[in-house]
Amino acid sequence: MVLNSLFSKETTVGIDIGSSCIKAVEIEPTARGWELTNAAVTPTPSEAIKEGVVINIVDVAHEVRSLLKEAGIRATGAICAISGSQVIVRQVQFPKMPEAVLRKSIKYEASKHISSSMEDSVVEFEIMDQPEDSNEMNVMLVAAPREMVDSRVKVIETAGLEPLMVDIEAFSLIRALVELAASDEYLHKTVALIDMGASHTDVNIVSRGEFALTRNIPIAGNSFTNAIKSLTGASFEEAETMKLQMANDQPLDAMDDDNRNWKVVQPLLDELIREVRRSIHFYQSQFPEGDADTMVSKVVLTGGTARMLGMEAYMTSKLGTSTVVADVFKQTAISTQRIPESFIREHGPVLAVGTGLALKDSMPEIKKNAA
Repeated sequence: MVLNSLFSKETTVGIDIGSSCIKAVEIEPTARGWELTNAAVTPTPSEAIKEGVVINIVDVAHEVRSLLKEAGIRATGAICAISGSQVIVRQVQFPKMPEAVLRKSIKYEASKHISSSMEDSVVEFEIMDQPEDSNEMNVMLVAAPREMVDSRVKVIETAGLEPLMVDIEAFSLIRALVELAASDEYLHKTVALIDMGASHTDVNIVSRGEFALTRNIPIAGNSFTNAIKSLTGASFEEAETMKLQMANDQPLDAMDDDNRNWKVVQPLLDELIREVRRSIHFYQSQFPEGDADTMVSKVVLTGGTARMLGMEAYMTSKLGTSTVVADVFKQTAISTQRIPESFIREHGPVLAVGTGLALKDSMPEIKKNAA
C-alpha cells in the first residue's frame, strides 16, 4: 500500500497504539482554540506487539474498533505513530537540489547516513533551511522499518478506518506539550520530554521549541513488573498489581528500605535515570561548553509509568533538574468540558501522544531541527 508522507497535514482521530494500552483522542478546532471531544483508553491484547511491530493485527484492530464505538467516535480516518530504537530521526546535510530530485534519490542519499536496509525501510524527509552561500541543504530525515509502519497501517485498515498517515511519537509530544502549552515557557528554554511507557522509555530534547534529539531506552514499566515477577514467582498480572500497589502505598522518594519489591525496582529505575542523564550530556556535548541553550531547565514526564506515585520527586532528586508529570490538558489551551474530570486525572499523562496526533491537521508544522 502507499503510505502518505510522515509529514502530511491531514488527520481525523489520533490513535496511539502502545504495548500496554491503546489510546484514542479526538479534538476539534473552535473559535477559541481546541476542544477535546472524545478520548478513550483500553488495554492492548497481551503479547500483541513485539519490538514496535504489531504481530496480532486482528485482535488489536478489534480493540481499536470497539474503543471507538464505545467512545462514540465516528471518525472515518486516523493517524497513528511509531517510536523505538529502530526509528531514526536526524538532521543531515545533502547536496543542494530540488525537492522532486531529492525524492527520487532519497533512499540512495539516506543510505549514506543510515545503516539499516533501505529496501526494508520507509524513508521520509523534510527540507529545512537552505543557506544561500552553501552548496548543501539541511534535511530532516526519518527512517523506520517497513514492517513496523505497515503493521500499524494494517491495524487501522482492519479496524475499518482510512490510515491518513504515520507520525513520529516525538513530534506528537512536542506538538501537544510545547507548541500548545498554556504558556510559552518551553518555547524559550531547553526541556526534556520523557515518555515512560510499558516496553521502553523515549527521551526527547526540545530546545526553544525545536526538536533536537530523541533516544530510546529499553527500560520501562514492564522492566519493573518483570523484576517483581522474578522475585516473587507471581504471574505478570499479579506482579503488575504488586508494582502499582507498591507505588500507591508510598511515594518512590520515600519508599521503605525493607520493601522487597522496591529493592528490585530501584536499581532498574536508577539505571533508567542514568541513561536519561547520558542522553542529556550527549546533547550538551554537541555545543560549546557553557552554551546557555544546552541547559535542560525542566524534565516533563508522560506515559503510564510516569504515574507511579513520587516519580517526579524521585527523578528531581536524582537528576538535579526540576521534574513534573505532564498534565496534558490543564497545561494546554484545549478545553475538556465534554470529558469527565475523573477521566482526565486518571489518564492525562498517557494521552500526550494521542493528543499530538489529533492536533496534527490543525496546527502549523513544528520546526524540527535534529542534532
